Amino acid sequence: MKVLVIISSFRKRNTYHTVQEIEQVHKSVCPCEYEYLFLSKANLKTCRGCHLCLTKGEQYCPLKDDRDDIIARIESSDAVILASPNHTRNVNWLMKNFIDRLSYLMHRPRFFSQRFMILITSGSYMGVKEAIKALSPAASGGKIVSRFGTMNSPGMNESKKQRETKKVRAEAKKFAAAMQRDHKFSASFVNMLWFAAFKATTSTNPNDFPADFEYYQDKQFFVETPLNMYQKAAIGLFTSLFTFMIEMGFV
Repeated sequence: MKVLVIISSFRKRNTYHTVQEIEQVHKSVCPCEYEYLFLSKANLKTCRGCHLCLTKGEQYCPLKDDRDDIIARIESSDAVILASPNHTRNVNWLMKNFIDRLSYLMHRPRFFSQRFMILITSGSYMGVKEAIKALSPAASGGKIVSRFGTMNSPGMNESKKQRETKKVRAEAKKFAAAMQRDHKFSASFVNMLWFAAFKATTSTNPNDFPADFEYYQDKQFFVETPLNMYQKAAIGLFTSLFTFMIEMGFV
């Protein structure tokens, strides 16, 4: 079992130490291998916001760096921990740049085989929920089995430190338990809505997002999986409904 940890903190302190605690608990539950990717050392250039990856396709991104290698490392892992400090009620800029560089994967998801943990470390709880919400879409179709924030302020008393340590260990055990269960991306209600919304959008406006149109046009669902008659009917109904709403200008 391989776990890739993507850390956006510049220093090996609170965020790094928290992940090390998670790794220790995980290894006490079952055999696993942890690999660390520090965004501060990665060759991942700053997103220009040109949207070429979203519209024409990721191969048209003008930035040539290690983006595709990072994606390959994610896809070769069984699980991914996305860990960022809370900066001004959000992830820090390195993690935000990571999200922006991979933003096309929120249109054309591909991490269906991976499980994710979303981890935010913070000096206070202000903004932790916002940071978790901002980071979660980076899972791109992967199953998020744990998302939480932990506080590590220098002024914390011993009781608060013990409480936070207990929380981290509990989430680590939850994560380890989830990794021992079989996982298969399913046609859940939310996933069917997600698929239908994008299929309707791309079929209605194929020239606006040609890369999305190519991705969705021949698909019945995100992944090749047996769909029963009710799931097929639901996807068809949702797609028709979204198409109608787009054509009428409601969305």
